[in-house]
Amino acid sequence: MAIREALVASAAQFLQEASVAQSPVENRIAFLRQKNLTQEEIDAALARANSSSAQAAAPEPAPAPASAPAQQAYASQPQSQYAQYQYYSQQPPPVPDRDWRDWFIMATVMGGVGYGLYALGKRYVYPLIAPPTPSQLEEDKAHLDAQFDRAFTLVEQLAKDTEKLKAAEQERTEKLDAALAELDSVITEMKTSSRDRQDKMRDLREEVRVLTNKIPNLVDEQKNATDTRLKEINAELLSLKTLITRVTSTPVAAPAPAVPAPAPTASASTPGLTVSSLPSPPAATAAASPEIAAEASATGSAPRASPFGNAASGGKAKIPAWQLAAEGS
Repeated sequence: MAIREALVASAAQFLQEASVAQSPVENRIAFLRQKNLTQEEIDAALARANSSSAQAAAPEPAPAPASAPAQQAYASQPQSQYAQYQYYSQQPPPVPDRDWRDWFIMATVMGGVGYGLYALGKRYVYPLIAPPTPSQLEEDKAHLDAQFDRAFTLVEQLAKDTEKLKAAEQERTEKLDAALAELDSVITEMKTSSRDRQDKMRDLREEVRVLTNKIPNLVDEQKNATDTRLKEINAELLSLKTLITRVTSTPVAAPAPAVPAPAPTASASTPGLTVSSLPSPPAATAAASPEIAAEASATGSAPRASPFGNAASGGKAKIPAWQLAAEGS
């Protein structure tokens, strides 16, 4: 690595100073190493500083003859080395005596430093450690009293606000409890009504289902009953027709009674056709009965005239008088 001449020259100049030259070599080498100088640069700086100091201390040599320049150059090199070793063995010079000017400067500096420390202590340290004065105590007491009064006022105001909040919260809680109770009752009523409605709907569905299941059977039963009744009516009509036919075809063997015989009645088992439903002969039949009896006695053994006429004699059938009377009424 190349030697930095500028640093070496500066280091050599620094080492030539009297205060630095009196210090040990180890301290100077350590100082130069702190300045980031390499070992070669430190050796060069020490050599230059020693050579310069040796040249300043050695007497000026006599002029050598011109015929021996080489011998002079050869002899100068051992001399410089000897001067270097001689510098290492020198003792430090004695401390110079101090005069009144040094003591005056030292007193002035110490007085300035002391006054500065006194001013700083008085301005910054003393207020921190100094006891308070009565006026300050009174001010602090008044300030504390004002702070306590303010704190008590705030506490009282806070207590009032707390009471108001408690009252409002209590009222709101009561309203909420009442609303919840009312809501609970409404929900209970709604549940009850819903349950009743569900029960009614279930009963209604059951009834509808039962009716739905019974309607076909009822229709079938009604149809069967209607068919049976029609059959019975048809049978009764046939029986009545046969009876009428028999009555009209049978000769009268005896005089007609004063009271005409009642009309033949339908079977009691026939629905819708009973004895009370048949028309009864009116009173005119009783009046007509003597006429029939007179005709029957006049004819003697002639057959009895039928109220529906005699179909065997070929005459036209006549409507009975009682039926005519019933139609007239």
